[in-house]
Formats: sequence, structure tokens, C-alpha cells
Amino acid sequence: MIYTDNHKTCQASRPTSERLLKHCGEIHRPWVYTVKIEQTYQYPNRMKYIPQTDSFVEKDVKSLSYERNVRQPYGWIKESGTPPCEHLDVYVMTQKEYRLGDEDRIRIIGVFKRGDGDHKLVGVLEDRDVIDFSELTEEEKEDMHRLYPREDSGEGWFGRECAEEIIREFFRRKKRKTIIMVQHTESQHHVNGMIGAWGDWELTLRGKRQAYEVGRWLLQEGCDREYVMYASDLKRALQTAQEIGGTLGLQPVVTPVIREVNAGRGNGQPHEWYDANKEPEGEGYDPDYRPFEDAESDRDLWNRLYPFYQEILSNDEEKILIVSHGTALSFLQSMLMGDSFRDIARRRFRGAGGSVSKVILEPDGKAVAQFINQRVF
Repeated sequence: MIYTDNHKTCQASRPTSERLLKHCGEIHRPWVYTVKIEQTYQYPNRMKYIPQTDSFVEKDVKSLSYERNVRQPYGWIKESGTPPCEHLDVYVMTQKEYRLGDEDRIRIIGVFKRGDGDHKLVGVLEDRDVIDFSELTEEEKEDMHRLYPREDSGEGWFGRECAEEIIREFFRRKKRKTIIMVQHTESQHHVNGMIGAWGDWELTLRGKRQAYEVGRWLLQEGCDREYVMYASDLKRALQTAQEIGGTLGLQPVVTPVIREVNAGRGNGQPHEWYDANKEPEGEGYDPDYRPFEDAESDRDLWNRLYPFYQEILSNDEEKILIVSHGTALSFLQSMLMGDSFRDIARRRFRGAGGSVSKVILEPDGKAVAQFINQRVF
């Protein structure tokens, strides 16, 4: 079978899912990605993804798929990023029904190449024996052509080779990031029976020595070279950062965004008072539970931290050091490892004072945890 468009001709091979695929004269193993669904035909209006809450809201404009009677679901490749940050869009050639936010494994087989660079990839489910746009059914091709009936110069429907080159170029532009997270060392509230949270406690003398040891350890990790250090503005985290920075030659970028969870009236109170006066907890996990009316829930904390997470993912910094607090860092660690807010109910990380974590974010979207909450003194 020959697939021809205005730009290239490609001989398609017989499809198979049991062996290496020979396609266009080369040995090829199809790339497999995770698609997250953001639009289905059941929603006439366009849907907007809200990453902080892993949810969707309806916009006041019709979706292109609905207007042009294209029933295939639409989403983005999860490994490429998360809206509104840079990411790769994809139509999935399937009749399978999805809910918004569902995920599935797909192979990329083609692309509509747009002049503005907002290309639309085409994928099939991982177990389907199709490896190129040319092998879709005539009905499926017609659906895709209804989406974009006009083709300006340089635009058009292309097969797998062009799609994979677009993906390679996308990931070539992305940077490999090393993110090291340090939980502040021993604070006064660790030894005086008081609540931490937004209580602005200083480090103990032991905590300052621990922070110095953490700095020496990080020096062996090469953290004095080209790292940007962010620190919570609460004293115990800032003092930890200053001790570390003195060894590494780094000045912290101080921000309240990565403070510990706010306990409201419970901030800095004795544990006994806190336990006696907090709101009773119901059965099971409640992401919206607040111990006091003016405190933060888990959802509030996640929403506060998420813009910071998006910023460090999308900026040009390749080496990042973060000094913060236990609960705040556990949420950041979950975000970096690809968890959504709903996953907090099932799992989360927990570290001790002075523990260090290191996560590598590869350009292809893979997150590698070299170590999580490791004690180094």
C-alpha cells in the first residue's frame, strides 16, 4: 500500500505487534507514550484542564471535534508536559469511550503539521496493529481530514516518520533537570513540644550543625556549580539554607510559596492545645479537612505549591536546590514523580529533618528518583 500526500511518499509494511517492525526501509520499534484525555465527543464545548486540582472546566466555545463530527478522543502526551505548560497534543484513533482525565498507552503513527507549530499528533492504542497514518481505515482518514480541510503552505497530514521527527525536536529543546530537595534540620519546635507549621521557629544549635553537615555532603554532590537555591522564608528553613549556602557559595531565593502547611490558629501552639482544640476528623481521608477554620487543607497546600512546581519545570534552570519543610516537600516530591492530587490519598513521601532527595527529570519526560528523604549526617 502506498500513502501519498503533497510532501512525501512512503511504502507501508505489513503491520505486526509481535516483532520489530520494518517500515520505510528501516528497522523500527514504535515509541509508546501515555495519553491523558482532555476532550471527548460527549462534551460539545472545549474543556480546559486545571492542573492544580487535576480537573476540567467547560469553556464557552465549541470544540473543533464536536463541530466537525469527529468522535475520536483528544488529549496530550503526558511525558511531554502538562497544560498550560508546553506539551504535545494527540488524537487517538479509537472507538473506546473515555472519561476526562483517563490515561492510556498509545503509539504515534502520524501528525497534522501546522504552520504555527501547534502540531496535532495521531496515535493508536498500544495493542493495535497499525504503525502509520496510511494504514488507518478510509473512514478514520476522512475524520481527520474533516478536522483540518484547509492546508496552507507547508501544512498537511504526514505519517509516522514526520511525527517522530517532530517529537524528537520537541524533546531536544527540553532541558535535563536535576532537582535536590532538603528538609530543614532540627528546629526549636522539634524539642519544645510546639507545633511548627507557620510558627516561625529558629534552628537549634544542633540543627545548625546538621545544616552545615548537609552543606558539606551537598558539596560532594557538586551542588556548588550552577545551582539555583530556593528557600522558604520561615526561619528554620531559611537558616538551613543559609548554612548550606555558606558552604556551597549560593544565595537562596527566598519565597513564602514553599512554606510548610498553614495550621491557622494552631501555628506555634503547644501540641496538647492543638489536639484539644482542632476540629474532629471524620472517617477516612478528607483532602479538604482543616484542623482550624483559618488553616490550610491538603488541597489548599497542593494548589499553593503547584505554580511553583510548574515554574521550576518550565524555566531554563537545569540545577535546582530547594530547602523547605516536610509536608510541603512531600507534595513537591509527588508532583515531580508524576502523581496527581488524587494520588495523595493513596501514597505520599515522608522525611525526617535534614533529609535530602534527588530527582532527575529527563528531556523525554521520565522522572528518576535517585534517592528520596535520605539522611546524610
